[in-house]
Amino acid sequence: MRIKSPRVLALLLTGAVVLVGAGAPAWSQVGTVVSHQKLSDLAGNFTAVIDNADEFGGAVARLGDLDGKGPSVVALAVGTTGDDDGGPNRGAVYILFLDRTGNTLSYQKISNTAGGFTGVLENADDFGSSVAFLGDLDGAGPSVAALAVGTAGDDDGGLDRGAVYILFLKADGTVLSNQKISDTAGNFTAVIDSADELGGTCFGLGDLDGAGPSVAALAVGAIGDDDGGINRGCVYVLFLQSNGNVLSFQKISNTTGGFTATLDNADEFGSSVTGLGDLDGVGGSAGALAVGAIGDDDGGTDRGAVYVLFLNTTGIVAAHQKISDTAGNFTAPLLNLDELGGAVASLGKLDRNGAAVCALAVGAAGDDDGGPSHGAVYIMQLNSAGSVLSYQKISDTAGNFTGVLHDADEFGGALCAMGDINTGLDAAETTLVTGASFDDDGGPDRGAAWILFIEGTQPVDAGAPGAPRNMLGSASPNPFNPTTTIPFTMAETGWVEIHISNVQGRIVRELVLGRTGPGAHAVVWDGRDRAGNLVASGAYVYKLQVNQRSVAAPGKAVLLK
Repeated sequence: MRIKSPRVLALLLTGAVVLVGAGAPAWSQVGTVVSHQKLSDLAGNFTAVIDNADEFGGAVARLGDLDGKGPSVVALAVGTTGDDDGGPNRGAVYILFLDRTGNTLSYQKISNTAGGFTGVLENADDFGSSVAFLGDLDGAGPSVAALAVGTAGDDDGGLDRGAVYILFLKADGTVLSNQKISDTAGNFTAVIDSADELGGTCFGLGDLDGAGPSVAALAVGAIGDDDGGINRGCVYVLFLQSNGNVLSFQKISNTTGGFTATLDNADEFGSSVTGLGDLDGVGGSAGALAVGAIGDDDGGTDRGAVYVLFLNTTGIVAAHQKISDTAGNFTAPLLNLDELGGAVASLGKLDRNGAAVCALAVGAAGDDDGGPSHGAVYIMQLNSAGSVLSYQKISDTAGNFTGVLHDADEFGGALCAMGDINTGLDAAETTLVTGASFDDDGGPDRGAAWILFIEGTQPVDAGAPGAPRNMLGSASPNPFNPTTTIPFTMAETGWVEIHISNVQGRIVRELVLGRTGPGAHAVVWDGRDRAGNLVASGAYVYKLQVNQRSVAAPGKAVLLK
């Protein structure tokens, strides 16, 4: 379980007075908050029993439309490392099924005693330290989705070496089966030491090696790794089989993986990680990662940093760009103990008319806007080299955020992008979830998660004639029986999702879910749903999303039996 920063405790104990600036006025600007919904022990229709020090919201991840024909539009996984099911701080994960406004329709708890999870947890394992969506990892297997769950306090092989569980989920959020990855399990052969805390963060990278033997890659942080010095940290890129076992891995640290940056003791590289897709376009990398290092001392003590890593298909770093108080053209005034990089999330191209190729949300849980460690999030517009073109801060006093934060809430301690879940309800372009695991709704440190609907811009025109675009073609044959082919064209590499929905808008099948390169592509639908059952005759809508945004008008295909 994380401890509140010493600075916060000192201020609270001494009764230090903090002057609060005037609230920011409302305005329309890329990266600002259009509206929000809080999820906590007292808000958002979340009716689970949360106890003191549960730290709900310490990790968050989007799971897509997990329940398919069910009533929710998206599912959200939320880590709760302080949960005591079965013993103190064994941890838990909640699967929340949300409506378009971000309120909870229903939930499923996964813990030592709930949700069908059969893994063996022990006291202080901190199950739920991180969560990551892996898509339908087992393909034609029985699960509808796989969820990676970090367990940083796991003691396989030694004290606090850490672990990751791969959970194969049913549509209701319960666990069908699981595979553990640790110092002694899951065919993971790296040398893990005590206090490495493997699994403190994780993120699914899709099929990084393309035609290679793995079905998916998972980035996993271990902030206690001592390559080059004490607690310099590292990230492992794990190439997974469909059963969740590790096929191979690449370590990225101060001494391996092609990473040439200078790390110092206690930098905690690997504090957070997210995928950025093919950020450099024609630059030749297979994909980019953003990796946080909250203990970085550029400009002062623990101000934090983020590294943008350009990877090849084997997970080796081809190049990198640092973003900190003194690097990467980031001009925000950071203070000591802000801990920039404690969480990161890619928002895709948020400003459609600007020069940036990607927007990156970066948490700074120690930020003092409004009071000690109220926390903040920076929305950074990045160029193809990973440098910052501009930024927007969201905090207790900035970015049009009107939620109420308190001392030591650590807003921004966890982040995930959800796409535009409330299309048509307001002017928001995308949805960002940010954890505040020390929120006190209902009792001390019970925790919360904020659903933020974020402002973006739409393209002003379609571009020059003949310019490459992401396009969705017409299904053929149409009507069809038993199969139809759906063509699509990609202008550049991106995270692609092609969904089949019924006319009520419920997703029945994901045909594509992963990183796809530029050029012409096609996918075949066999008229079956996620479970492999033939769907009923009728009209079905197919939709293309790139980097979690709809980029083309949906099509319609009619199945006739």
